[in-house]
Formats: sequence, C-alpha cells, structure tokens
Amino acid sequence: MGAPRSRRPVRSIVLDATALTAAADRRSQVRAQLRRAALKGAQIVTPATTLTETLRGHARDADLHQLLKGVDVADVVAGLGRRAGERLGRSRMRGNHSLDAIVAELASALPRPVVILTADVDDLRMLVDEDVMLLDIS
Repeated sequence: MGAPRSRRPVRSIVLDATALTAAADRRSQVRAQLRRAALKGAQIVTPATTLTETLRGHARDADLHQLLKGVDVADVVAGLGRRAGERLGRSRMRGNHSLDAIVAELASALPRPVVILTADVDDLRMLVDEDVMLLDIS
C-alpha cells in the first residue's frame, strides 16, 4: 500500500469512486495492492454512494460487481450523512464535496491504521482526520 506513516499493518482501506473503478481493472496495480492488503487482514470498505458514481447498469459493470464481492459496502445512514455534512461545514470548503466528506467520515470510524485510496488527495486532505493516511492512485 505504498509507504504509510505507520509501521503497523493497515487495518482499514477506504475506496473512493476513482479507486473503486481503478481496482475493478483486473490488470491494475490498485487491484494487486488490495489483494495483498486483504491477505494481510485489512478490511476494504467503500460507501454506498460510490456505487452511484461507478455503476451504470451496463455489461461493463461486471468487473465492478466481481470486485465488490470482496469489498464491504457501507450504508450511508442518517447519522453518517449528518456527521459528513458537519465535517464539510467545519472544513469551509467551497463547492460540492459531499461525497468526499462521506468517504472521510466513513474512514474516521474504522480501525486504525486506515488508508483512503483516491485520486483526489487535495480535497480529501482538507476533510480527513489527522491520523488518516491518503494514498494517491492517480
């Protein structure tokens, strides 16, 4: 998983929509990294909102569905949505970063060390807890 700041094995990995799409490609480095992390016991999670961003009801969704068999999809319930909105408010970010805030809030509740895989490091850096690691997959 790159070089996380912690020497402890990563316990939780959160995938945003870009990471989920990248991991669905059977030849991708992201998929290989996730496989290795899962073998070491890491929990791989994505919020249900990433399904809205990635699935289109086409045959090409097959690789995503296959990948999702090994990913915990977290429901976005009222409490998570509320806390993500409050997190977004504290960040004072402009524009629509709701889905990033949901990813950050989900990561905040997972066992540490936790890593978010994303191509949106700059925005997520403004939203995550200090001890959440970001791994740029772009």
